[in-house]
Amino acid sequence: MSIPKFSVGTFRLQGQVVIDSVKNALDLGYRAIDTAQIYGNEAEVGQAIAESGVKRDELFLTTKIWVDNYSPEKLSASLKDSLHKLRTDVVDLKITHKKKIN
Repeated sequence: MSIPKFSVGTFRLQGQVVIDSVKNALDLGYRAIDTAQIYGNEAEVGQAIAESGVKRDELFLTTKIWVDNYSPEKLSASLKDSLHKLRTDVVDLKITHKKKIN
């Protein structure tokens, strides 16, 4: 799959708002979704995808690994947790997240 030109972001969206936003975006034809461990909404994003009826192989799914999980001891477990929450076996793009520096 190629990377879609447009993606729906989920930063600062929580609960039913993120579920509705992702489902609406998918209804409108978006096929790329961006989330992150630090957003605290991967489970809701996974729920929205599952409820949307859009097949996983039609989506380009991105999540970001939080800085606290970069170590070899934490990385694998954090990715498995993200996959579980997102209700998928794979994400298409994993990005390392960076803390804001003032």
